[in-house]
Amino acid sequence: MTPARPAILLFGAWLACANLPTALAAEVPLEGVAWEQADQAYRSYQSGRYRDALQQVDAALKLRPDVARLNLLKVYTLQKLGRRNEARQAAQSALKRGVRDPGLQAAVTNLQQNAPAASGPAPSAAYQRGFPLATKAYAAYNAGDMAAAERDGERAFRTDPSQGAWALLWLDSLEAQQRWADAATAAGTAISLGAPNTSDLEARRQTLNRRMAVRPAEQAYQALIANRPGDAVPLAREAVRLAPDIASHRLLLVTVLLLDNQPAAAEQAANQALEADDESTVMLVMRGYLRQYQGNAQAADSDFDSALAQDWLDEEQLRNVRLIAIDAALAGGDKARATTLLAPMDVTDEAVGKRQQALADARTPATALNLSNYPAPRQSCQDTPYGTQCELLPADAGGAAGPASEAYAAYARQDYQEAIAQARKAVEQDPDNLEFQRLLTTALAAGNPQQAAEAEQRLSDAIARTPSDAELLMQRGYLRMRTAQPARAREDFRAARDTGKAPKTVVLDEAYALSAMGEKPAAVRQLKHAIDMDDAGTLQLDEQQRHNTRSAITAYDREWGATVTASYRGARPSTTIANAGQSSAGDSIFSTAELYWRPSQFNDQNGVLEVYGRMSNTLWDEGGRFKSAGAIDPCSHQALDDNGSTDSKSVSGFPSTIASLGMRYSLSDTGFTFGLERRFLIGSATREGTANPGKNSVRCEFQQTVQEANTLNQDPAARINGALMTYKLKDDSAGGWLAYATYGFYRGTELRMERSWWTVDAYSQLGYSLEDNAAKYTLYDVDNEGSRTRALGTADGQLLRKQLFLSNEVRLGRSFRLTEISPNLVLFPHVVGAADWIWQKDEVTDLKGKSGLLADIDSGKYSMTRDQSSWSMAAGPGVALRYYFREDHYHTPRSYLDWTAQYRFAIGGGASDRAEGLFMNLTLSY
Repeated sequence: MTPARPAILLFGAWLACANLPTALAAEVPLEGVAWEQADQAYRSYQSGRYRDALQQVDAALKLRPDVARLNLLKVYTLQKLGRRNEARQAAQSALKRGVRDPGLQAAVTNLQQNAPAASGPAPSAAYQRGFPLATKAYAAYNAGDMAAAERDGERAFRTDPSQGAWALLWLDSLEAQQRWADAATAAGTAISLGAPNTSDLEARRQTLNRRMAVRPAEQAYQALIANRPGDAVPLAREAVRLAPDIASHRLLLVTVLLLDNQPAAAEQAANQALEADDESTVMLVMRGYLRQYQGNAQAADSDFDSALAQDWLDEEQLRNVRLIAIDAALAGGDKARATTLLAPMDVTDEAVGKRQQALADARTPATALNLSNYPAPRQSCQDTPYGTQCELLPADAGGAAGPASEAYAAYARQDYQEAIAQARKAVEQDPDNLEFQRLLTTALAAGNPQQAAEAEQRLSDAIARTPSDAELLMQRGYLRMRTAQPARAREDFRAARDTGKAPKTVVLDEAYALSAMGEKPAAVRQLKHAIDMDDAGTLQLDEQQRHNTRSAITAYDREWGATVTASYRGARPSTTIANAGQSSAGDSIFSTAELYWRPSQFNDQNGVLEVYGRMSNTLWDEGGRFKSAGAIDPCSHQALDDNGSTDSKSVSGFPSTIASLGMRYSLSDTGFTFGLERRFLIGSATREGTANPGKNSVRCEFQQTVQEANTLNQDPAARINGALMTYKLKDDSAGGWLAYATYGFYRGTELRMERSWWTVDAYSQLGYSLEDNAAKYTLYDVDNEGSRTRALGTADGQLLRKQLFLSNEVRLGRSFRLTEISPNLVLFPHVVGAADWIWQKDEVTDLKGKSGLLADIDSGKYSMTRDQSSWSMAAGPGVALRYYFREDHYHTPRSYLDWTAQYRFAIGGGASDRAEGLFMNLTLSY
């Protein structure tokens, strides 16, 4: 199975595209008498016994006239003997016999240019200095000493850059060492130094680039095997950069971008391909599909019409393009265009009949197109003497393969059950077809757990037959990672690496498997080793791969962290959970400081456990004024005069401090986090407050008790103006519990290599808090200003507080790296939407040991005035500025400082005071 073949299992169409260039067949080695004569000839030549060498090489050539090295040895021996004409004739004779070697051609050229003549200029001084070096280089080349050939060939050419043949010798010696990049660089250097054979050198450089493009293309296919199209994108880009004239590389790039959900980037790649070849039918049709996919029907129609207007297409090609264009029209709901395109087609054609039926069904087109409801055209490629040639077929094209093609198309649109069903049919029809067997295995690997288990068994059977097949081992490793068997996946990756045939990037796969096993320190060591390999030039990661590897090290290496946040808001949002019971309508600044620890032994492929401690308080509160809803006499139920507003100011500083100790567990790949924490009311203000009854009947009882006391007590100085009951928790370690579940959706919130990217930051949190603490209640008389004057009675009891809340926020925008200032500075303009709902119930219970006026009140349990539920909704613009820092050779930035400002407008709910206004946050994450 060639490295590219698994990609065929993904797209079917790349069967031929995957056939990558192979090396020429190796020369049959010398054996027997031929080897003995050749060995003696080389020894004689090295010893300077040229006459003996000539006899011995002639004897060897009689047995093996096809060996280029022997022919060159004869040429050089004749030169040493001064028989230049015979040397030239020997080289020409070898070339005529079909012996192809750059050294022979160079020898003919040199001997012709520098043959003795009756007139004409003598060889240049540069040539005379360079010729001995070139001779040594040719001798080293034919002796297999490529390092020496490279060294002397380069020196010879640099001595006399007019000798293009010496430049080719330099390139040949580098190519023989498989140093393609160095050879391409040497070709560019030779051109810049003025080599006369510029066209030959440029052609050689293009050939070298094509050869170098094979590796990233292979790696892109490997990434697709593992269903990682995002990793395949930079690899496909590199293949296109190196060999932009290879259409299959450009088609690969367009396809992986589409599968990575980057249709706009895929369209741009198609645009670039059409700039290179504006008559490419494949790219015109593919761009038309991409434009329709993105809802740009007019531009899509233009591309399809341009393709249909190409007069060199045969009938079958025109049919396929027309069917693809009809599918686009149906996907966009353009029935008129679909009808027009169908009109000239053969009504007996089964594909035409399907589309006529679809048109007659008059189904409402999908509002949003995706690969399921609008699958991409199928790619059909085959190798030709002129390179790989591809065509696009309708997504439902059966072709000669029948069910196999349907399976390929279904897999491409991620309809895995259909892909499995069709692949089974293909295997039933042709059980000996190895490609169909592999197709079925790959389709099963993407199915449900039972199907994945079947795929694993099929891979195990195949590996048992060919235990050194690195690709099968890696495919089973990827499958085992998907099915939560990281230990067994690691075994497969190690076995693949031991074969010596796996891509060197398998070291990264092994590290990811170690991480999934919970072996984070070992994974970090492995990834650091990968960076070291890249530094040494043995792994050759591209910029994005290296960044991803460093990002993984940063994530796996983190065992603890700290976050400090200061928040300024025009109104107190409910999204701050720590002090949700202490709401403020005025301008305030709140702080939260948290320290967390991730014990590595509990972090594996299932999730991440964090143990944390947190402290929160109000740093500053200006106070504010609520609009009053009016006062009601609790006994008569008559309205009372008030000033129409209520002032409010929260306690700030240490008295408002609440501490928490807790743990949370984040489930991998789900976005869900579950947490439980114990809360401690540290600040004095958090342990005391007022206990006003919530029900009119209870407030009326308090009022009547005060009136009765005033009636009995005629002393004006002892009269009671009004009653206010307060509480103070008796235990300094009072607190409560908070349980919560959070769903987070984050895309593009990390530092990326791109200049800009879309970012979504959203969460939804449901929580429940409970506090049940012993308290001492005191009933006070109040003056006309509402201030407490004297105690009227006391009682012991409990204070029970319950709160249930749901908080939601989403931020959507585009992140921009401000590289002109710093590559680690990111600007995030966005729109924000927030909604919350709070239900709370505060209850005085178990009043006992009453004294004074409280002894005359019957109520032993009552709800406080804050018993209520409310909700709010707001939206508005926002901007965030984040600076990342603490990076090193192995780590991406591990810390950041983030400033966010938003202005929200209330758009729903009755609690607009806490929803609207200016919100700012300054966060340090370390």
